[in-house]
Amino acid sequence: MNMLLNRTCWRLVLPIALLLIFVAADPGFLSAGNIYALLQAFALLGLVTLGISLTMIAGEFDLSVGAVSAVSGLVLVKVGGSHPVLGITLALLTGAIIGLANGALTRTLRVSSLVTTLGAMILLNGLAVWLEGGQVLAYDNFDEADLLDQAIGAIFSVRSLITLGAFVLVALMLSRTRVGRDIRAAGSHRKAAEMAGSNVSLALYAVFILSGTLAGLTGALTSVSLSTASSRFGADLVLQAATAAIVGGVTLSGGVGNAIGIASGAMTLTILNNGLSLLGVPSATILLVNGALLFIVLVSDGRAQLPCWLSALPGRQRRT
Repeated sequence: MNMLLNRTCWRLVLPIALLLIFVAADPGFLSAGNIYALLQAFALLGLVTLGISLTMIAGEFDLSVGAVSAVSGLVLVKVGGSHPVLGITLALLTGAIIGLANGALTRTLRVSSLVTTLGAMILLNGLAVWLEGGQVLAYDNFDEADLLDQAIGAIFSVRSLITLGAFVLVALMLSRTRVGRDIRAAGSHRKAAEMAGSNVSLALYAVFILSGTLAGLTGALTSVSLSTASSRFGADLVLQAATAAIVGGVTLSGGVGNAIGIASGAMTLTILNNGLSLLGVPSATILLVNGALLFIVLVSDGRAQLPCWLSALPGRQRRT
């Protein structure tokens, strides 16, 4: 428990430090308009990061989240032009069904989730191109877009509040439900978890369904917000989400991670990218900085067992 708290504490330092750096470089960084923009970007990255993190905590991985988002957005635009509620519902069902299929192949057929979701990603990319028909699809219900992105309290929107609500629900699931404990157990030591009576099958199905549903929700909300849908949407989303998850303390080996850390990782990348863009840094350089941050976080994990304030001190030896 202490180690988990220390990992989370260390992750919370990152977005705060970046925030202070960018405020020092540009005091306008904390303006209501920019905070609103930060939360809007967080809403895009956060949901997908949350979904892929759940699969990683369970010891698996979902490469298909970007393609799921693209297909779900196209489904919404295809159907939701005259029936927005039906369009959003079908987009969510699309993500959930794809997640169910990934879970079934991974658990029932014992196929590696990397192989399963890679195949799903390729198939869905082809499906997205077919649905698109060679052109970007327009979504004409501008009233829904205005409602989704309308400022609430100057810095929030319906979209960002939905994302924050999703994090709260996942936090409660991981900490207070049996399936949450089974998800961690499945990622920590699967055979031991099964022998101890954990419902590993339910846990794996749950994480893939949730990952697909959250990716589907991301695609639906983004398509409504931008009033367009494209097969290209989400092309690099899986890489960003995986980076945010690792920055947020989720390990590839499984069993480790929590909603607060995941939110911190997504917000860290959001602040970093937003701040560098405001400073006029080229996009290629921003990608390099993202990669460097990932390596720094991985190295810093060697000090994760130290108290948060002590981990930053040079020359300290890791406690065993």
